[in-house]
Formats: sequence, C-alpha cells, structure tokens
Amino acid sequence: MEFLTPTLHNFNLLKKVLFNGEPIILPTDTNYNLCCLPDSTDAIDKIFAFKKRPKNKPLSLFFSDPNDWKMFGSTPQKVLMDQLTTEFWPGPLNIIIDNQTNFSYMLNNSSTIALGCLQNKTFRDFSKFLGLPLAITSANISGTADDLLITKEVAALHMGTKVKYLLISQEENTTSMSSTIVKLDTAGISLVREGDLKFDTILATLERGNNQFEK
Repeated sequence: MEFLTPTLHNFNLLKKVLFNGEPIILPTDTNYNLCCLPDSTDAIDKIFAFKKRPKNKPLSLFFSDPNDWKMFGSTPQKVLMDQLTTEFWPGPLNIIIDNQTNFSYMLNNSSTIALGCLQNKTFRDFSKFLGLPLAITSANISGTADDLLITKEVAALHMGTKVKYLLISQEENTTSMSSTIVKLDTAGISLVREGDLKFDTILATLERGNNQFEK
C-alpha cells in the first residue's frame, strides 16, 4: 500500500483509480475508511470481500456539503434533520433516514441510508475535487478492531495487500471512538451507536430548539 499526501496530482490519481472500479482509503473524522463510488458495483464487491462484511450491512454515503442530504434521502422528521445537520455537520455524526437514491447495490436494496458529512479537511478537499459522494466503511476486517479507531497503520495492516492507495490526513484526529449514529423515522430519533458525540448532548440540543419529538 502506498501512502499519498493530499496534492492535486494525487487527487487526480485517486479519481482515476475510483473510476476504474477500485476502492481507496481516505481519512474521516474518526476512522480511515475504504471508499468507492456508490454506483461502482465492482468496487463495492471488492470492499465487501476485503472486509469479509456481510452484504446485509450496507455501506454509508458521505459528502462535504451538509445540504447535500436532500439529494440522497428524505425523512418525516425534517425539522429534526435540519437542526441536526445545522448543529452537528460537518462532524462525526451519521444519520439514517429514508433512502432516495439509486444506489441499491451498495445498500443491498435497503429502504434506508446512513448519511454523513465530514469535517476532516483532507476528506472535504478530495470530496469537493471529485464532486461526488462516496460510499464508505471502516478499513478493517469485519469483527476485528471493534473497540479501536482505524488509524492509517491499522488500515495498512488489514488492507495493505488489497488496496493500493491510502490518502493521509492533513490534521490530527481528535476523536477516540467511531462516529455516533442516529436514526430518524416516524417515531422520532433513536440511537444506533454512540461515539464521542453523546446522545444526551444531541437530545439536549434538540430540546433547546423547542422541538417536540419522540426519543
């Protein structure tokens, strides 16, 4: 595996790799993640094979503009969604809402989709350069390193013989756990996984906005 710095030359190289149906590894606000184009069936198959990940665990969709969620999902809790994205995006929060994409292969035909908008400068710069969302999942074999953040060293250990390129982050990671995941549906908001961003903090922020919601 080759570690790349975030230069225009390397961005062009990684773009070519993605469009050739190969996954790459990018930094996020938490883990280093396997990434591919969300409509690349070849790359998605490789990611599931590399991770030994069951196909019933869909990939997530990440982008750099908080408002882009409206292109990919919908929710009956639009007021809550707007407040969550205003308060916590960009940042280490993934939000599951109703799927409105054609990316059925990466989602295993799921009716929902997990969306994220990252603060990490390297990811944001590359995402803006690419002009497209990315399908992602942590760069480790499934069921391993569950209690660890996936650093570039851990990613190289797990994926070094499978993935050719890893883009190094320009900034230090300040998180200690994977991203927090919440779900919005007709019942309100629920916690799927808690990371550094605590669910109580999220609820307190929503309550300050005078929102009436089901927990």
